[in-house]
Amino acid sequence: MRYFIFLILSFFLFYSCSNSAEEVPIEFFKDKSISIEKKIQKVLENSYLKTLGFNDSQSTWLQEHYEKQSFKPHWINDSMVIESGVKLKKTLSNSMWFGIPENRLSFSKKIKFNWVEEEIILTAKTAFILHDLNKGFLNIKDKKYKLKKFISSGSFDSTLSLTNKLSFDEIFLQQRLVDTNYQFMASKLYAYCQSYTLDKTTFDVEAYKNDSLYTIPKAKKALISKGYLNEKLKDSLSFVDALKVFQEHNGLKKDGKVGKYTAWALNESTYDKVLRVAFVMDKLRTASAYPSKCVRINLPEYLLRFYVNDSLKQIHNIVIGKTENQTPQLESKIRDIVVYPYWKVPFSIASKEVLPAAKRSAGYFAKNKYKLFKGETEIDPYSVNWKRIKDETFPYQVKQEPGPKNSLGIIKFEFYNEFSVYVHDSPAKSLFKTDVRSYSHGCMRCENPVDLGKVILDYDSVGRKRNDLTRDSLDTLLGRAENFVIKLKKPIPIYVEYNTVFADREKLIFHLDIYKRDEEYLKIMKE
Repeated sequence: MRYFIFLILSFFLFYSCSNSAEEVPIEFFKDKSISIEKKIQKVLENSYLKTLGFNDSQSTWLQEHYEKQSFKPHWINDSMVIESGVKLKKTLSNSMWFGIPENRLSFSKKIKFNWVEEEIILTAKTAFILHDLNKGFLNIKDKKYKLKKFISSGSFDSTLSLTNKLSFDEIFLQQRLVDTNYQFMASKLYAYCQSYTLDKTTFDVEAYKNDSLYTIPKAKKALISKGYLNEKLKDSLSFVDALKVFQEHNGLKKDGKVGKYTAWALNESTYDKVLRVAFVMDKLRTASAYPSKCVRINLPEYLLRFYVNDSLKQIHNIVIGKTENQTPQLESKIRDIVVYPYWKVPFSIASKEVLPAAKRSAGYFAKNKYKLFKGETEIDPYSVNWKRIKDETFPYQVKQEPGPKNSLGIIKFEFYNEFSVYVHDSPAKSLFKTDVRSYSHGCMRCENPVDLGKVILDYDSVGRKRNDLTRDSLDTLLGRAENFVIKLKKPIPIYVEYNTVFADREKLIFHLDIYKRDEEYLKIMKE
């Protein structure tokens, strides 16, 4: 019995001691006879930091940081947050301007937020955001947030030393200066957030055809909410001009009309658009450096770029897969340029498109220069009873002969990948003039691909040894109109990527999330 009473008393004694730091009365912090250093020490006790939401490693970092400076504050004095702290709070409240989601800087609801606590919180938030700006906050593969970490103590101290000559906004924008692509996006996002309202409103604008009675008012409401239109100002843009600016910012045709894709873009909140910028920036933070010579394709942008020595040599419009035949993201190496290629029609296309056409007329094969094979044996299409063949049991292989009508056009760039996609020419040239180019079965159709082939050959060499075939050789081969494979001396790395936002030194462009691949990540960043 005595032992039981001893345990109860020990429990209450331990409980009262363990909570003593948690329940520090506000009078303690207001007591001017106690130094600010002593007050900071009290907040830095393990049990107190735990109530603020810090784990053991974060608590240790904070304790060591303040111990080094004899517990002197950065952002407060004896009774309030000082000017530097106020400015820092404002910058941190605009974390989205720097590509960091707001919920990355959120803390436990138990925070009391007296000014001494705010000293620690401001230091912690600064250490958090500096870490995320440099190391990233997303685990892209696992689709979840990384654990929140502080930047290293040395980096934090060196960053704080810049506050004498730079604002906090400038300091945050200076992170990752070595990455030009990242810096373009960071600076353009910051400028955009200063110019346009970061609204969280979604809309239900519908594309109009002849009747604009309901479309125009909804579109106006969306443009006003996003900060593109202000009818109260005398020098405000007209509706059409404001819409054209919005279309330009969203990579759409500047026609001043509310078409299908303009309506789609208007319906998305600016907040979600900026979250997509944050997602792309985080991918850039953790990405490996590109080789000096490579082809990069950005699917939502519908563009192919060829770089040599980090200089852009070629840029081409492309057509990508339809939403039901999405072009995959991949990395590979272009090894061959194929002139006047054959096309081995995939089973999915042969069974769903060729077979129905063959059932209507076996003449479809000759008209489109298709040949039919069973194994290695060529089959006469007229000898087949097409009506008896079901889609899922299509027993033949279909090959299209080279020529201007070939679905691959007159030139193809081959690279190994498990998806059997490649970059190629196309007879359907008019599609390259549209702004949202999602029409293919998964391959990437390239506008003016012969120009790309010539420039690739111009730079194809190993050391001083150049490819025997030149741009003139390519013209000769094309003139012969025969199938020919050009082997590259040095394979060119190719990256097929999915980034719904692009920035360069001139502009920031939002593109539609055509395949909705960003949605899972945006959900994480909004929770």
